[in-house]
Amino acid sequence: MIKLKDLLTEKQVGPSWIDGKWYPAHTKSVLNYVRRKEYIPLTPAVVEKALGKKIPVKSFHITSPDGLTKVKSILNKKKSISTFTTTHESEGLSKGRGVQTGMGGIIFFVEGHLLAKKSMDFDTTPDKQGRRWVSSYNVFDKDKMIWTNALKAAKLDYDSIDFKMSKIERDYNDKWLEGDIEYEDYKAKVKEEQGPLVAKYVKDFIDAANKTLLKHKKLFKKSLIDSDHNKRTAWWNEILVYNTKIIDVFILDRLMGKNAWKITGELKKLAPESKWTVGNPAKYRKWFTERDGKIWKDLK
Repeated sequence: MIKLKDLLTEKQVGPSWIDGKWYPAHTKSVLNYVRRKEYIPLTPAVVEKALGKKIPVKSFHITSPDGLTKVKSILNKKKSISTFTTTHESEGLSKGRGVQTGMGGIIFFVEGHLLAKKSMDFDTTPDKQGRRWVSSYNVFDKDKMIWTNALKAAKLDYDSIDFKMSKIERDYNDKWLEGDIEYEDYKAKVKEEQGPLVAKYVKDFIDAANKTLLKHKKLFKKSLIDSDHNKRTAWWNEILVYNTKIIDVFILDRLMGKNAWKITGELKKLAPESKWTVGNPAKYRKWFTERDGKIWKDLK
């Protein structure tokens, strides 16, 4: 019998199929994060409460033609988007290629409010509700014990929930094997009884994370707000932005072939043609630096 625990740790390749919908490859379910324990969610409401204000920011986001619909779903909402302002000349970002969308080719210059930032990619990922999950190591300025102790104090132990859910699964699985219930009833009953357990645990976990972040807001601010995101790096910085609005767009000319109408049709839904610039990678780099983007050639 496959445990829920095993399914949650199964490696994902390509886009993620969660609750009947496709999400970007790096999207995971909430349970993925609470099981791992070291990640906590960042939301605009909690960050604004910790900072006492909203911080405006301008930055860049690269996507591929397939990612345009996803960009549209994030604009002007509390959902955050991963952006950057600096990269090294050896990285794909300096040539208009993406991180999660290797093809890239469409670069948005955006403005919004700051959720968090760091001088290098700090491996943040969204769940399907749009919460951005970040390692507690980064949130609390490398102090691993803050979140470990908070989980203990809140008596949050996923193993105990996993045991209860496995027992529910096992009991109904036995009834099905013995012919006492139909398969569809077996799956429905498991979902019905496991649901409240999972919902309460997730709520308690997120409540504990929010409480801990607010308690240690000075460390959070030091690590992910006041950090020098323009520091030279061999990779790129990461800036999480919400309430995102598009200022203008650069499109690499390699995308503007015979099927360009497919791309331009979607782009018109995001920004008027007057805000578009089309050109080669060299022209893109000029456009990027004119908007205060930085491309490092060395680390000195």
